Amino acid sequence: MARTTTIITLLSAFLLTAGCAAIVVGAGAGAGVYTWVKGELIRTYTESFDHTEKTAIQSLNYLKITIDEKNRTGHETALKAHQSNGSPVTVKIRTLGDGMTEVAVRCGYVGYWDRKTAELIHATILNAI
Repeated sequence: MARTTTIITLLSAFLLTAGCAAIVVGAGAGAGVYTWVKGELIRTYTESFDHTEKTAIQSLNYLKITIDEKNRTGHETALKAHQSNGSPVTVKIRTLGDGMTEVAVRCGYVGYWDRKTAELIHATILNAI
């Protein structure tokens, strides 16, 4: 009987923990939470793909980051740009579903990623949305 109680307690704790993590992630998606993965600062926006793409381009222009190339394939756009000091900037915009868009920003060179500029770009996008 004690063993059954222990198993039930452990399973309950696991399910509660997993449920809470899902709630935290879901709440965080709209609250300005970023993910930093291999030099990319990623954030989800609750806006349409077209609106987010337009806002990202306007934000780069506002920050005086020159767009060199725009590649759009289906529901994904890649913007290649550079800062005034020549440092590269890449912005990837992709649709996650109805009204949800993910933006990944990478600034700087391999091994010397510029997280502060990536945060500034996201803040500018968020402010314009």
